[in-house]
Amino acid sequence: MTMLIFAIWALRAFYILSSLAIIIVRLIPALRDRFLSYGARDVNAHRRGQAQAAKQPALSVQILDYAATWKVPHSWFIHFYIVSVVASTMGLCFFRPRDSINWPGTTTLCGTLMLVQGIRRLLECMFLTKPSQSRMWIGHYAIGVAFYIATNIAIWVQRPDEKEQGFGRESGQKAMAGRLWTVNVWLYVFVFFYASWVQSLCHQHLAALQKYTLPHVGMFRTIIAPHYTAECAIYLSLAFLRDAHQGGQIDSTLLCALIFVVVNLGVTADGTREWILAKFPEKRSEIEKRWVMLPPVW
Repeated sequence: MTMLIFAIWALRAFYILSSLAIIIVRLIPALRDRFLSYGARDVNAHRRGQAQAAKQPALSVQILDYAATWKVPHSWFIHFYIVSVVASTMGLCFFRPRDSINWPGTTTLCGTLMLVQGIRRLLECMFLTKPSQSRMWIGHYAIGVAFYIATNIAIWVQRPDEKEQGFGRESGQKAMAGRLWTVNVWLYVFVFFYASWVQSLCHQHLAALQKYTLPHVGMFRTIIAPHYTAECAIYLSLAFLRDAHQGGQIDSTLLCALIFVVVNLGVTADGTREWILAKFPEKRSEIEKRWVMLPPVW
């Protein structure tokens, strides 16, 4: 039990500390310009090169510049979903106990939906994503891989008080069925699949766009990054679904995962907004009318 509680809090600490690190990097220009932007949005890379050629920078700047060169191909994003599919499959095969009386059916359902999400995103990376020469900082890559491993573990980590809420063997299967297919569960599953559908449409539109053009179809008319909005909705549905049998409570560990998703994608969406404002100054008024990621809040 001690190790289990430690694992739960370690997962939560990973999500929260990673979120804080992203916010700190976003707020400090010297870090933001080097480690957050990539591809077309890395507009400061050429300027840094010119500055280095013009004069010898301070040692701290040299260290940051050197660390910023540790990059991997942006196409390695596909590794996130390979890892997620493998982790989800392992969870369903090995973590789901044969005697599931003391395990809520919503846990298995969450694990299954996470597998569906991983497979869909893997297929999109394989068949929708265009080849690109852009690169991302290795820190992005490492934290992305860690996120998908951690989240698949978080789904299967049993709450310390879950066994006390189990049912007897005689009525176990009937009770399991009754607490699985409730109105709340159907609602969260619907949100998951609707958000997945919206995100897939957004990815199809982005894949069909000419390079560096402004998205303008569907939810892109009102939101700068609706595919990120959908991603947040997906993890929100999983966070509620995981503990749906406990009267609508939200799973604390998956809530921390959701916080990470919102922070990570929110920072990226904010950078996208800055980039398109600079790239399309003639459409500034149109862009400024759009929500960034979380309507009607932001």
